[in-house]
Amino acid sequence: MEQADKTYSIGTVANLVGVPKYKLRHWCDRYLPHIKRIQIGEFQFQRRFTGQDIELIGRIKAYRDRGFTLDAAVSQARHDLGGGKE
Repeated sequence: MEQADKTYSIGTVANLVGVPKYKLRHWCDRYLPHIKRIQIGEFQFQRRFTGQDIELIGRIKAYRDRGFTLDAAVSQARHDLGGGKE
């Protein structure tokens, strides 16, 4: 697997950016539908995050820490990264 193809689990991302997994799941469901999901079992899926996803999530957290609403934090983080993924 090449470095560009490397993905990370939700637990790893939670530890890297300091956001609990339950919040990451909420953010993904509401604001980050592009996050890749792989099927583990018949009814079980796992999210896989790229380096770009982690950068976006880190920026969202930074704006939340500064007092932005979640909507505003997502919007500003996407703007910072040149539009981001919808």
